[in-house]
Formats: sequence, C-alpha cells, structure tokens
Amino acid sequence: MPEDILEVRPFPQPQQPIECMILPLQTLFAHQRYPMDTPQRLHSFMIALFTKGRGQHFVDFQSHAYREQTLLFVAENQVHQWEIRPENEALVLAFSKEFLYKNAQDWEVVTRYRIFDYALRSPTLALDAVAYRRFLTLFEELKTEFDQPGQDTFKDDIYRNLLRTILLLAERLKHDETPATATLHYQDFTRFRDQVESDYSHTRNVQDYALKLGYSPKKLNQLTQTTLNQNAKRFIDERVVLEIKRLLIHTNLSIKEIADRTGFDEPTNLVKFFKRYTEQTPLAFREKIVAWSA
Repeated sequence: MPEDILEVRPFPQPQQPIECMILPLQTLFAHQRYPMDTPQRLHSFMIALFTKGRGQHFVDFQSHAYREQTLLFVAENQVHQWEIRPENEALVLAFSKEFLYKNAQDWEVVTRYRIFDYALRSPTLALDAVAYRRFLTLFEELKTEFDQPGQDTFKDDIYRNLLRTILLLAERLKHDETPATATLHYQDFTRFRDQVESDYSHTRNVQDYALKLGYSPKKLNQLTQTTLNQNAKRFIDERVVLEIKRLLIHTNLSIKEIADRTGFDEPTNLVKFFKRYTEQTPLAFREKIVAWSA
C-alpha cells in the first residue's frame, strides 16, 4: 500500500483559464502518470457518462454497478477507484467549486441540491433512452467547446451554462430519490456538513460546531434528525470513522499516524472509538479488507 492516499488535483494551477474539463475515459487513462485503479481522493467534482460497457466503480468502500447510459457522480474529497476495462467508453467531466462559484446561482446547484450528497443518495443514475440522448448531446457540446483552441470572452460562460444545464437536469432526475423530510432544512444542513468536512480532524464536539455556525446544539440535532434520521454527534463521528477507514485501507500508515491525522491524542483512544462504531479494532478491519481483496 502507498504511504498516503493519492491526491488528484485536475486543476493544480490557479491561473488555469477554466477549471472545467471533459475527456473520453480512455484518453484520461492514457494521459495519467499513475495507475487509474489506484484509490484516489478527488479535489474536484466529477461526473462520468458511460456510453459503452459495464462494470463497477468504487467510492468509499462501496462498489457501484454501472452500464451504458449511466451517470456517475463523485463529490469533492471522496476516495474513489476506477476499474480498468479497455472496452468501456465514457465522457468524464471534472470541475472545481471555484469555477461554479463565480456565479452564486450556479453554486446553489451543488450546495442547495443533492446531486453529490453521498449521505443521501447513490452516486449512480441510470438513464432511459430519451434522457441519455439529452445528456449525451450536452456532454458532446461541452467537449466540442473544450476542444476548440484558444480562449475568448465567450468560452467561460458557454462552459458554465452547459455545465449548469447538466447539473440541473441531473438534479431533476435525482429529486424523486430523496425523502421529503430531507428537503425541509437542507441548506442549513449543508452548512453543518461542510463545517464537519473542514473540522472533523480537530473536533468531534457538537457544541463547537454549533458555536461556529450560530446554532444551538439542539438545532443541529434537529437538522440531522430531519435530514438523515440521526443526531449531530453520530454524523460527526461517522465522518471520522470514514476517514479512519480510508487511511487504514488505502495507506500503510500506522495507527499512531492515523490517530494524529484524525484528531486523537492517543492511539488507544482511536482504537476505542473505532471499535465502538465498527465492533472491531482498526487492525482487524485492515487485515479483513486486505485478505478479502487479495
């Protein structure tokens, strides 16, 4: 195993004109300097439209089946892993939140809606023939623009408008999958979720998050109970457990190093915490997964 999870930054240079790109799957595979079936943490949002073949895509320890006419969504900071199938074809779209954030209304597509919310939804969406043709047309239009040489004053807006249309159409199709109770206070919940994503390695205390967000602990519990049917403490702890699992399986870091990464003063405290939620020790979890995948 590697020393650390592979960090993938499609847009490493801030001066890059447009932090949005689209490539055929096989072109993406051919141009990377690392094996594409390596677990990788994505520092952008990604949507893949599979146009040929079938297989499995791995996102945070779960395998998700896909076939042609399937959309796949991977959120920023999720750990995912490609399956190498030379016969498969797809168009892979990646974009940064900064690119979308240039327009506040566009940013709401990610923060207000639930396309990329892995806590609520599956990352795959099977399309019927009509929806598939519509998405394929939009992806191909985006690729045509991407392949155009040079940069002009129109390119940025054309990219963003095509991307926004793709996201809104996907949200429309995904909408029916979300329980009605999850939509009541979703925007407030996303503020809490994003704060947890930022601070989970520093604090697991509900009161700390309540103070930063200007809520009461009771309000945070109401938000997560309404949205996910669990309290705020459970949500925070499950995020920490997820990160521990990522580091256990995708790296060879020691328990002490993982404890340092995830905010535990002592390795023994991490072991107790992890065992309380998984009913096994971190090393037992690592050994079990490694043996299963061998």
